[in-house]
Amino acid sequence: MRERDRAVAAAAAVAWAGAAAFVVCLVVRMVAPYPRWDLLACLAVSAAAVLTWWLRARSGLADAERTVSARVRPVPVERRRTRWWPESRSALVVLALVALTLPLVMLSFLTKESTPQLAAITAHGPRIGEVTITQVHHSVLKTGRNSRQYESEVAATALGGGRSGKETLWLEGTVKTPESPRPGDRSPGLYAPGDPAAGVIMDSRAELRSLLGGPAGPRELTVLGISGSFVLLCVGGALCTRVVTRGSVGVFGAGKTRMLRVRITGAGAGNRLLRPASLDTARRPMPTLTPSLRLASSSGGRDLLLERCLDPVPLAAAFKDGQGRLYWTPREGDRPEWSAPALLVLDDGRYIRGATLIGTPSDAAAGEPVSGPFSDAKRSRPVGPYAVWQPQVHTPGAICFGAAFLAVVLLVSGIGQDNGVLRTACLLVAGAGPLVGVLAIGRRRTRYLRQLVQQT
Repeated sequence: MRERDRAVAAAAAVAWAGAAAFVVCLVVRMVAPYPRWDLLACLAVSAAAVLTWWLRARSGLADAERTVSARVRPVPVERRRTRWWPESRSALVVLALVALTLPLVMLSFLTKESTPQLAAITAHGPRIGEVTITQVHHSVLKTGRNSRQYESEVAATALGGGRSGKETLWLEGTVKTPESPRPGDRSPGLYAPGDPAAGVIMDSRAELRSLLGGPAGPRELTVLGISGSFVLLCVGGALCTRVVTRGSVGVFGAGKTRMLRVRITGAGAGNRLLRPASLDTARRPMPTLTPSLRLASSSGGRDLLLERCLDPVPLAAAFKDGQGRLYWTPREGDRPEWSAPALLVLDDGRYIRGATLIGTPSDAAAGEPVSGPFSDAKRSRPVGPYAVWQPQVHTPGAICFGAAFLAVVLLVSGIGQDNGVLRTACLLVAGAGPLVGVLAIGRRRTRYLRQLVQQT
């Protein structure tokens, strides 16, 4: 099995710190000449940390002697972990995907604002001043779910031409306003007195200052604040999930708890069909193919269905022939194909949390009824080290994440600045890469589990 040691945890923390620094750099300095070396430095730090994490995870194999010694090594009570981390894995993955939207949102603003027109203006002495609209060429009302504004092509005048700097400049530009603009309206504008042909960019002064290397404008900060609030809500949800995922939660409840003395014999896979929240509901949950541990007893066999983030093969190999007690609590009205939360407490003081099929006495060992207190379950701690999936399961996801990272590097390097199609393609790859990668990992994991079903 692979271990999640301090080096792996530190590498993950550094990678997320690089992503956070990426956002901070964009907030402090929204637009700057390409290539953006500050952003490239943040990406380099994250890339080095992820590479370290990947190499450490691939090479961190524990031999049988080390696994056995770790299994029986006593752990001080105050240092024992009681939470079952795999149940929080899905929430943490969703949290990671949501958190990655923050740098992508800011990156989209960067690519949108860094236009050829802005490059031409900044190359000839930019100036922010009041401009007066003299003519409206074309105006279109654009409405959205929560927005309504006019986008108009206008001609405008500004002072700053000639040697005296008091001659009138004739400029062309686009302005977005809540009401249809009229000749005579005034607005802050960014233009270059040395190159009137570059036109004018009309917006608020805060937004225009952000285009000249200042901090992000109010519009970008508002979107970032909304996205950040959503991330914080997801963090709160993930932490709440981690708090309640203790070994005995949900296993000992209403009903008659049963116990079966078992021995771990191997790895497999099976369909996990959760018990519905309400027996009267018309919507039934769908079965999910999950890894499992094969358990044997004197009265028959059972399967302990695990979370999909666990690889059952190294887990079963590490605890081969390990013995313990399996607890679960059927309820009145349960169907044989449903699965109930189950807890396998090993004789060495560790536990494995999962689910087991309700079944019937004819196809699964029924166990014997027991009553509390279940002190052995409360004092137990999760098994370790971490049993993660083989690298070939994560290879498709690694390719998708790598493509997304490369797209971000191209964007902050300035490639595609003058090509809207290439810039849009890079943004799409950067946004869709992580999601497609997670889906690809799930699909490869399902294929692996089907192979285990055929083998057993």
